[in-house]
Amino acid sequence: MTTEFEDWRDEWDLVLRAGKRSPKTRIDYLLGVRQFTGWLAEHYPACTQPRDITPRHLHLWATHMDEVKHMAPASRRLRLLAVRQWLAYLSAQPDSGLTANPAANLDMPSPRQEPPATITDDELAALLKTCKGRSFADLRDEFIIRIMLDAGVRRGEVVSTNMDDLDLTRQEVTVRGKTGTRIVPIGTKTALAARRYLRARARRPYADRPALVQAYRPTPSGEIRMTGHGLYKMFVNRCAQAGLGHRHPHQLRHTWADDMLENGATEGDVEWLGGWTRGSKMVRWYGSANGARRARRRAQSLSRGDRV
Repeated sequence: MTTEFEDWRDEWDLVLRAGKRSPKTRIDYLLGVRQFTGWLAEHYPACTQPRDITPRHLHLWATHMDEVKHMAPASRRLRLLAVRQWLAYLSAQPDSGLTANPAANLDMPSPRQEPPATITDDELAALLKTCKGRSFADLRDEFIIRIMLDAGVRRGEVVSTNMDDLDLTRQEVTVRGKTGTRIVPIGTKTALAARRYLRARARRPYADRPALVQAYRPTPSGEIRMTGHGLYKMFVNRCAQAGLGHRHPHQLRHTWADDMLENGATEGDVEWLGGWTRGSKMVRWYGSANGARRARRRAQSLSRGDRV
């Protein structure tokens, strides 16, 4: 049954659409509202209408995101901003029962631009060791991990890749990302992992489907393509098996960018291969993970004082 919160959320979606908000902004804002009302339903089931929401509820939810969910400051800030704007809209509607915005004076986390986390070679070896079986899932997961590490591709780019996009002769993959289509190289071990995975894929009932990366079983609608969420869950589970704690697949992209810069690639190289626009601040941020270490190594190799 549709709840009152769902009705108001759907109405706010129409407001966002009318305001020409981008699809990504709408998704992010609606996700924040959905998570907040879901948290209310779990912890405060008596809070069923907008007029029941108090500043205390918002403070406790913010604490929950920080101390229980361990969400980054930027993520918490986005969720809280979304809910604050939603409640501001509700408080302006005479029939919502909310006369003032309970989030109006809520403290917002300051998004810290901390260097992104990377994964060490020892950790990667432990992660890949969890995929050493002969099952379809093992072969598929090793291929996914290796192609993300080797090419720095996003998880959405991996799952949207089709069979025709993989060229094992040239050891290249065509991917479609936020900035368009690009061709990225893969290494020999990734090509070997691809061949082993493709042989296992060919033995499955859905081998004729175009999706390169397939889920273990189809959805009720018959879709066999692996989703970005499915890839995320796979990676988190593999990291837990390897004893690495909580990791997320985007850290493979962080690691790839750091390795590229460590081994002499320019920021322009990383921008093109990683699918960023020219002059992207993201490349500089990704490269900041071990930037001080790289600077020290370059200075040591220069040893300017030794020349005089």
